[in-house]
Amino acid sequence: MLHSKEHFLNDVFLTLQKYIKQSAENDFVVKVSHPEKLKKILPALNEEGLNSEQVVDELKTILDHSVQTIHPMFLNQLFGGFDEAAWAGEIASSLLNPTMATFEIAPILTVIEKRLVNEILEMMGFERGEGIMVTGGSNSNLVAMLCARTEYSPSIRQTGFGHNRFRIYVSEEAHYSFDKAANITGIGTQNLIQVPANDQGEMIPEELERIIKADLNDGYTPIMVGATLGTTVMGAFDPLVKVAKICETYKIWFHVDAAWGGGALFSKSKRHLLKGIHLADSVTFDAHKTLGTPLITSFFLTKHAGILKDTNRGGGAEYLFHEYDNSEWDTGTYSLQCGRRADALKLWLLWRAHGTEGLIERTEHLLSLADFATKEISENSRFKLIHSHYLNVCFQVHARHDQENINAFTLRVRKALVKEGRALVNYAQRADGTIFFRLVLPNHQTQKSHISELLKIILETADRLDILNR
Repeated sequence: MLHSKEHFLNDVFLTLQKYIKQSAENDFVVKVSHPEKLKKILPALNEEGLNSEQVVDELKTILDHSVQTIHPMFLNQLFGGFDEAAWAGEIASSLLNPTMATFEIAPILTVIEKRLVNEILEMMGFERGEGIMVTGGSNSNLVAMLCARTEYSPSIRQTGFGHNRFRIYVSEEAHYSFDKAANITGIGTQNLIQVPANDQGEMIPEELERIIKADLNDGYTPIMVGATLGTTVMGAFDPLVKVAKICETYKIWFHVDAAWGGGALFSKSKRHLLKGIHLADSVTFDAHKTLGTPLITSFFLTKHAGILKDTNRGGGAEYLFHEYDNSEWDTGTYSLQCGRRADALKLWLLWRAHGTEGLIERTEHLLSLADFATKEISENSRFKLIHSHYLNVCFQVHARHDQENINAFTLRVRKALVKEGRALVNYAQRADGTIFFRLVLPNHQTQKSHISELLKIILETADRLDILNR
């Protein structure tokens, strides 16, 4: 049982403060442990509560055995790093603990969310529209599919499908969340059609139109095309203008998954990559990726005001969604959720702290890291550059002496890196069997010196494995 709440909170924040400071200096991103070992480290749930010191000690143990995603050498996922202002928003939103369902319970937070939505809509070139924060880019892509279904036939929400011959089209490089959304919506994964991509990972518009025509001839009903800005593996940007024209011709909802590539909104050098985004019917955007807010800070945005309520409304009027002054500000009626966190506060405080120019500056910093990594890899004969675009740098590592297949060797090096824990970088595998490091650069703590150190660690690990094989 906690005895002194004030003393306990003080110890907790001192512990977290120490963790933040040490993460920047620590030599290890993660201490790899087997699940069975971790189970032994964690005591069983107890009948009687712990005292304050025991709870803080257990917190320290959990921190010590967790991946330090705020570490500058954490480059494994499309997020990372730490921002004090955004974290303050995270703490405050948890402390306030509202539901964003009604203005009544979250007044100023509702205004903050709507203001952020309107600001991003304007940046994307939408003259009007609406949006809502969701539980991740995957959820946003799901909402897009539901809105596309509503746009085709509003009655489906009540009557269900009269047939199951709808078609959704995405690039073969698109995020796997579209597959999950096709399952959840009842459209069916077999009706999610993957459009071929070129060598750069971009959807081929001519292939999209060819497939749509063939489906129409076969009696299918195309209802949505999902383009991607910033594919997960190669960082590719689909040609939005060409895809939008096809969608307009065939009257198909045009969604853009810009969860990753949407960060280019805050770039002067790469803003052109978003050309045509204003033509979209809806857009996914994640601020927790390139802007550096904590997970999760995701938006669904659309130019069609009213479509969210038409898609998601139903229930709650008898006890929650009352008629009252300002009830038009309630967001629960156009959300899939009832209980919804005040995620907007993280981005609001981040944006307020740094300003738009500050967010542009940190985005340009990330882009400069990608350019630096690409140059360093290209100029070293031990590495083979596979692809570099936006904030994605894909490469392999050669063995110095051993003639082992480069795909297998690259994978072995990556596995060894994870066990050592000094850096965390993921890998990917193409359909042709090519395996490579997928270096992604969303972490604002990362500097060029860390990139140099990362490549040095990879070569040292490769040499050690090479020697062991001789």
